[in-house]
Amino acid sequence: MFFRIRAWLVGAALLIPWVRPAHAGPLTLDLPTALARARERAPEAVAALASIADARARRVGADVFTHNPELSLGGGARFGEPRTLALRAQLSQELELGRRGARVRVADAGVQHAIATSEAELRELGFEVAVLFIDARAAELEVDLAQHDAAVAVRAVEAAQRRRKAGVITDLDVNLATIAVGRARSAVKAAQSRRAVAIGELAALVGAREDEAITLAGDLRPAPLALDALRATVATRADVRAIEAEERVARAEGSLATAAARPDLGLWIAYERDEADTIAIGGLTIALPVWNRAQGDKAAAAARESGATRQRVALAGAATRQIVDAFEAYVRSREAVDVFDRDIAPLLADSEQLLEKSIESGQIAISDYLVARQQILDGRREQLQRELQLANAAATARFVAGMAP
Repeated sequence: MFFRIRAWLVGAALLIPWVRPAHAGPLTLDLPTALARARERAPEAVAALASIADARARRVGADVFTHNPELSLGGGARFGEPRTLALRAQLSQELELGRRGARVRVADAGVQHAIATSEAELRELGFEVAVLFIDARAAELEVDLAQHDAAVAVRAVEAAQRRRKAGVITDLDVNLATIAVGRARSAVKAAQSRRAVAIGELAALVGAREDEAITLAGDLRPAPLALDALRATVATRADVRAIEAEERVARAEGSLATAAARPDLGLWIAYERDEADTIAIGGLTIALPVWNRAQGDKAAAAARESGATRQRVALAGAATRQIVDAFEAYVRSREAVDVFDRDIAPLLADSEQLLEKSIESGQIAISDYLVARQQILDGRREQLQRELQLANAAATARFVAGMAP
């Protein structure tokens, strides 16, 4: 039997490399799609859902008696003449008056706390996905920019070679133009490498398979933000709601401790057989909380509720300040992009056209051309960095305000 099982496992292992998913292929992601997939497939999301399931399972156990009925059986001989047998059976049950409902309230509060905590963790996950998406999208644009620069450099070296054949420039000028082509092509590979790293980090959170080629869709520039709208959402931040849920759990635990400190009743019934007599009796048991009145549980619940309240107030105050600072960073980043769009971007496009005409017509020296082209390239890269900074500033402002990315 063992050898048959091992042979089957070996055969299955040999077949696995030939299995291909039926839906393998390209995967196009915009930010909403990436966020939705991460909430379903990221390890953090899976763990958050598991914590909710665990809390709900605990709720099932809270709705039943913690003590099962107890059955006691006994018997013995009556010494004397005649010798007889005495039997006794007793069934008892603690009623747990007031405690069962308190346990259910604690469990219900625990479920809500698990849900709120999971949402707070998913909020952190959403921000991480947004930042990685922005970084990956910027890396894609950087690849596009590098490829465009490489194409321009190739046209420039072709123009330089024609001018060299005409005897207008020297071999040194052609070499310099050729070096620029090599550097541009190397920059393309470096940008593609950075894109691969950024895409890989994003893929791990959205649950992409190894055979899915990810492409990103969407504009890098964010929608406009308003300070009043950011401030209005602070109270609904997931981490604030999680602390509020923790306060409710602590209050419910305090109520449970209070219920546990009250006297508890129990019922019992017994059956006795003594000589020819059959006896049925019943009664009550009362547990008197003389020594243990749940003092420690009450103090712990009160301390936990007080601590959660202070933490919530402190977090709300810090969030208000964070919003102001994050919005300030967003406004300055927006202004930096606006200045670039208004004062620099049109000149970059015009200068690039003029420069290409100049190299084609021979109106500019190769060395001057290379310097000017590098300045234009630096300007394009700086523009991309300004847009990346704005996108990150907007994502941060939305995060600290509790908005969706």
